[in-house]
Amino acid sequence: MRFQKTTFATLFLAATTFAVTAHAAAYPDLPVGIKSGAGALIGDTVYVGLGTGGDKFYALDLKTPNAQWKEIAAFPGGDRNQPVAAAVDGKLYVFGGLQKNEKGELQFVNDAYSYNPADNTWSKLPTRSPRGLVGSTGASHGDKVYIVGGSNLSIFNGFFQDTVAAGEDKAKKDAISKAYFEQRPEDYFFTTELLSYEPSTNKWRNEGRLPFSGRAGAAFTIQGDDLVVVNGEIKPGLRTAETHSGKFTAKGVQWKNLPDLPAPKGQSQDGLAGAMAGYSHGHYLVTGGANFPGSVKQFKEGKLHAHQGLSKAWHKDIYTLNNGKWNIIGELPAGIGYGVAVSYDNKVLLIGGETEGGKALTSVQSMSYDGKQLKVE
Repeated sequence: MRFQKTTFATLFLAATTFAVTAHAAAYPDLPVGIKSGAGALIGDTVYVGLGTGGDKFYALDLKTPNAQWKEIAAFPGGDRNQPVAAAVDGKLYVFGGLQKNEKGELQFVNDAYSYNPADNTWSKLPTRSPRGLVGSTGASHGDKVYIVGGSNLSIFNGFFQDTVAAGEDKAKKDAISKAYFEQRPEDYFFTTELLSYEPSTNKWRNEGRLPFSGRAGAAFTIQGDDLVVVNGEIKPGLRTAETHSGKFTAKGVQWKNLPDLPAPKGQSQDGLAGAMAGYSHGHYLVTGGANFPGSVKQFKEGKLHAHQGLSKAWHKDIYTLNNGKWNIIGELPAGIGYGVAVSYDNKVLLIGGETEGGKALTSVQSMSYDGKQLKVE
């Protein structure tokens, strides 16, 4: 892992010997580096955009050999970071995100858009999300988009409004920052409901309260009727190592706790935000993400501003979930986080994201695992 200084702010590996093979890249790089963007898979085509890509979206036909990324119609909602995206019935849906207003204040937006590949057009939907959707993660199941987590719109927007209003007054800015960071996790009021949006009825629903703390930047996947939630930020700068699974039933989603994500050898496990996950040959894989090593220790010692004075680290360990237990089976060439992950052709594609120092990536990597051999391309 590598570190960046910020001013703001027992595992035993399975006896199995895992073979790790690295190959040359199989997919072309993105035209531009995209981190904190969004994307989803529709059929054999993956769509990725926003974040550091501005208002651009790109499409790649994964089925066609030697295909290249193609720019599609520009997103009409303007530049934004950390939106939520998912695909339902052949259309791409994009919700919320973080963008600057005319005063230069970073603010949550809660609008919604759909993209129709058939005619390369975007439509603004006559709805708004009932929660702030920054740090939220979405996935589709049947005819709905399901969304986990997210920061609190009022608290987050207020922090940036106050910071901009303080101008160059350092004392005021320090006081605002202190008030913002020195709170308990539960006092940030992160979203604790499982939300759903049904395009056919244009309705949002509260699908039930999550039996774990609200969080931002969790890895969230749905495969068949199974949901998995890995880690996430429980307050600014502090992650959790908790993991959870759920299952769709006639009585709604039934949740259970899984073991905490284990620590890599010689390291602490401070949880991850911005990790990337998917399925390969039926095996759940999760990798990457970022944290502040030492933040959990400082928080347990009573320091509410848990990441103060610490450096941000990007991670590369690859974990798999087998019979309810986590194993580390290998690693990526370098740390990564905050990109787009999709499962396709028994591979997990890791598209864009960021690495050391927050550098936006253009790369498209893939992971595949058959229970014995891990391949990273």
